[in-house]
Amino acid sequence: MPFTQDVTSFYATIYGGIIIGILLDFYRSLKSNFKIIKSLSFAFDILFWIIVTTIVFMTINFIESFDLRYYHFVALFSGFILYYITISKFILSIMNKFICLITNTTKKTVEYIVVILNNLYYVIIYTTHLLFDIIFYIPNILLASKKAIKRKSRIRFKTKKRV
Repeated sequence: MPFTQDVTSFYATIYGGIIIGILLDFYRSLKSNFKIIKSLSFAFDILFWIIVTTIVFMTINFIESFDLRYYHFVALFSGFILYYITISKFILSIMNKFICLITNTTKKTVEYIVVILNNLYYVIIYTTHLLFDIIFYIPNILLASKKAIKRKSRIRFKTKKRV
């Protein structure tokens, strides 16, 4: 294998280390923003390392077809350290702000939906109540008033006969 191809694969493996650093920052931002990830830390740590291992194998397979050399590990470590020292804090703060934006937007959306559904509930309940009033009480009132009118007319009719 020529030296230039080794150097090219070394630099390509550095990018794999940078991707691992980005994933670590993403995981750290998720862990700092969600309580469930903190409480299930062990399971999420295992999941993170499975993903990292998959990325390492995919990087090595893509670059060298599993022709593993010692400089691959040096390059992965160098890429991770390079990323961590230079732009990790900046990327981590951007990810935290983005996750906070998404969670706040989701919370506000859910709150608005709940308010709309709550108001819709009352509209439906009061409309149904009004319909039941119209269907059941108004005819009863009309029948009762008709009976009252008949009673009054009978009383008047009886008083007229007596006179």
